[in-house]
Amino acid sequence: MGVPSYKMNQDFYLNYGEAKSFYCAVDMGDLVYSLLFAKYKNVDTIYLDDTKKGISNRNFNEASRKFIEPLLLSQPYIKKIEKYTNQVFDINYGEHPKADVVVGTNLTAFHASKFNLECDSKEVNESWLECPSTDTGKNIVINRSLRYRGDVNFYLDFFKHINPQKCVFVGLEEEYEDFIKTFKYPVDYKASENAYELMMAINSCDVFFGNESVSCAIAKGLGKTCFVELCRQAANYIFTSNKKINYF
Repeated sequence: MGVPSYKMNQDFYLNYGEAKSFYCAVDMGDLVYSLLFAKYKNVDTIYLDDTKKGISNRNFNEASRKFIEPLLLSQPYIKKIEKYTNQVFDINYGEHPKADVVVGTNLTAFHASKFNLECDSKEVNESWLECPSTDTGKNIVINRSLRYRGDVNFYLDFFKHINPQKCVFVGLEEEYEDFIKTFKYPVDYKASENAYELMMAINSCDVFFGNESVSCAIAKGLGKTCFVELCRQAANYIFTSNKKINYF
C-alpha cells in the first residue's frame, strides 16, 4: 500500500542523524508512532504543538496534549516533553522533503524513509514502548474509533467465536456506546484518565482488535498481537515484516 521508494541525499540523512528533538504537529496516534523513530535516533525531546497550524482535519488540542504527555514521558529514552512555544528544534516530524500523504500511503514507510530505514527492516518492526504489566483477567482489548473505518464483517465473524467476558473495550465513552449499538456485543468498558493509564489497560491483554487509533498505535508499540481494521479511503500504518500484526 503506497510504500515510498524515494531516497534523500546524504546531507539530509546526516542532519537527521544528529537530531535530538522533534517538533510535532500531529495527532495522538502519530505521536505514539513517532516514539519508534525517536527511540531509534536517540531523540530525547519532543515539542508538542496543540494549535491547528492550518491543518483542518487535525484533532490535537490542549486536552489531547495533556492526555498523551504521561505516556510520552514514561518512556526511558524521552527526557523532555514541552508545549511548543517557538523553541528551536531539529526535526519537524510530520514533514517529508519528497512526498505527501495521500490515500493508500503506508505511513510507516513514509516516516521510516526520512531516517534512511526500510519499512521491512528489523528496527522498524520491533516493539518500542515499555509499560508495567497488570492482570485484569481479560485477554482481548478492543477499540474502534469513529474515524478510519473499514470492513465490519470481520468483527461479526470474530464475535461468534470469542467470549465477551474475556474482552474489554478501551477509548472514549462515545466510541464504546457506538460499538455496543453497532455490534450488540456486551463487553466491559475501561475508562482512562490519560494515555499512560490507557497503555497499562492495553498491556494487560494479549490481543488488540480494532481500527487505526491511539489505542491501536499503543498496542503495536507494545508488541501485542493485533487485528487491525484498515480504512482504504485513508493512509494507514502498515508494518510489513511484523507477523504479529494482521490487517483486514
